[in-house]
This record gives sequence, C-alpha cells and structure tokens, in this order.
Amino acid sequence: MTSSLTADSRGIILPCPACESANRIAYARLGQKGRCGTCKGELPFPALPVDITAEEDFTNLIAQSPLPVIVDFWATWCGPCQMMAPEFTKAAGMASGRAILAKVNTEKLPGISNTQRIQGIPAFIRYTGGSEAARTTGFQPAERLLTWAEVE
Repeated sequence: MTSSLTADSRGIILPCPACESANRIAYARLGQKGRCGTCKGELPFPALPVDITAEEDFTNLIAQSPLPVIVDFWATWCGPCQMMAPEFTKAAGMASGRAILAKVNTEKLPGISNTQRIQGIPAFIRYTGGSEAARTTGFQPAERLLTWAEVE
C-alpha cells in the first residue's frame, strides 16, 4: 500500500478502490465526490498526503483548491521530519474531505522553499483561498496539527 498520492499540473491522481484505475481529480474539484472513469464507482476523498514533485503542481494546487491545503515542508536527512511522516499521513486520513495535505521535499524543490521563506523544518503552512493563512514548525501529533490548522 502506498503512503502518498501523486499529482500533476492539473490535479491529484487517485486510484479507484474498486478497480485500481488511476483517476485525475482536478484541483478545482477537490471538495466534490468523483466517479471512476473505468468502472464508474464512487471515488473517496483523498485520504493520503499528496507528494508534490514540481513547482507548477504546487502553485496550481494552492491556487485552485476549494479546500484548505496544509503543506509539510521536509527533507530526508531531517530526523523530526521522519518522525512526523506517519503523523502527517494519519492527519491526512482524519481530514479527508475537509482539507488536502501535501508534502514538499525541500531538497528536491528548493525554489518552493525559497519563495515560501522556509527557514526550519519540518514546517507547515495552511493555505486557504490561494493564500497563506497560518504557519508553524516542529513535530506535532496529527490531532494537534489539525487543531492548529482549524480542520477538526
């Protein structure tokens, strides 16, 4: 089982739980239920973090998502980041349908880290309506992260 979802410039790639076909959910429709293009079954809301691998994907997700987006800025060498990973995954499941949780590897995407003024990791930013609404840093249990993000 995978511990994250993928994305592209147009949306999040969500596997169908019934037939396992990949389905793209457009960023602008993340608050709506979708149907599988193959088997026509109902798709669940994203319940795993979205692994952001390109600056364009990050920009489009933040700008277009009708749901709040909580982004975890992390790196592979960071011990607290590694400890935070399972809690962030847990938080994504708890916030399913109410928020999108995404991860940005600061080593692979330093441009995003620079434009977002990330100075220490793990760092978390909540974006609402395309703009930064809040930020915090450091390890946090899933429940505390969602309380901070106002996604209870």
